[in-house]
Amino acid sequence: MQVVRRHHAVFLSLAGIALASAAAVARSGEAAPGYAIDVPDASRAQPTWTLDVSGEWPTECPPTLEKVKVEGADLRIDARSVLGLCTRRPSAFSIEVNPAAATEQSALAAGVYHVSFYAADGAQAPAKLRAFALVDRSDAAAPTIAPETGFWWTSETDALATNRSVFSIEMQNGQLSVALLGYDEAGRPEWYFGAASYSGRIAHVPLLRLEGGNSPFASAGGGGPRGEAALTLDLQFTSAAHAAAWLSRFAGSDDDAVLQLRSFELVRLPLAQVADGSAWRGDWVFVNDGAATPQKLHFDSVHALDATSFELDDAASGALVVCLRDAAHQETPPVSCALRLPNQAESIRFGSVAMARMDGTRADGSAVHLLRVSP
Repeated sequence: MQVVRRHHAVFLSLAGIALASAAAVARSGEAAPGYAIDVPDASRAQPTWTLDVSGEWPTECPPTLEKVKVEGADLRIDARSVLGLCTRRPSAFSIEVNPAAATEQSALAAGVYHVSFYAADGAQAPAKLRAFALVDRSDAAAPTIAPETGFWWTSETDALATNRSVFSIEMQNGQLSVALLGYDEAGRPEWYFGAASYSGRIAHVPLLRLEGGNSPFASAGGGGPRGEAALTLDLQFTSAAHAAAWLSRFAGSDDDAVLQLRSFELVRLPLAQVADGSAWRGDWVFVNDGAATPQKLHFDSVHALDATSFELDDAASGALVVCLRDAAHQETPPVSCALRLPNQAESIRFGSVAMARMDGTRADGSAVHLLRVSP
């Protein structure tokens, strides 16, 4: 029992360090020293909304809004300091932006926006990325997404696939904890840990570089691990097994900090690469939030229908699950699945599919789930 308590204490110590770092970044869009993108509290039912960009400019000539551009889900805000011969003394600034009005639209489409703030120090100076944030303006009725706990990998088609970075993701009580197992520029292994609140689709996670811990074979005693602020991870979950991710860090001098941003895809994968759907065989429970009694299902066989779909059969009950997958990424969880129950004409579609759960919504609006109860 002593060993279990020690390991538990180490985990709590790491979690405490990460939560403290998250608390230090109070605003959801804060990216680094000096700059933040903030969303004033407002109901998602409101058709228009505003953003507050604020921070501390390195001179007494802070930037003013220059232009706003929206392309799909990407929203770019440009600002510029146009005055010359400005005293190098930090000064606070704040820019309020109504994206719809700035782009001459009555309202922007509902969804998650990727907001970038660029600012230039001078009339002819190039604009540099200063801050990045995810802003969730999804429809109020849009279902939340529960990311599956476990190991997540960078997509094979991503530029990061050469090192196949590994993330461990877990959610408890509305808090998302993330560990990144990576390497430094010299190829030495290093890992990061962070935690942040989760809103149902997005998370802004400050990551600490951890060091100073003890070897598993070290004698008792010694200093515990300590963390140093290093990276920021922004996550947008599109299903329980898929997320768009942005990793950022600051470079440059203190008075001209530039945000380095790297985007990539994360997927929750089977530990064994299985392309025929075998990873989803086993015991599952079908839960309909609009009904009182869950239904247990046992999918004991799998059949490939074609290059992009397979079916799981429950021979005892006659239930059938047909899953559609991306032919270019057959090792990843299916894009969607549909459950056909005996004596029911309606197929039940699950738009969020992971290794141990599937989530969807029926025509009447009630949520439905398939939850794995055994391998």
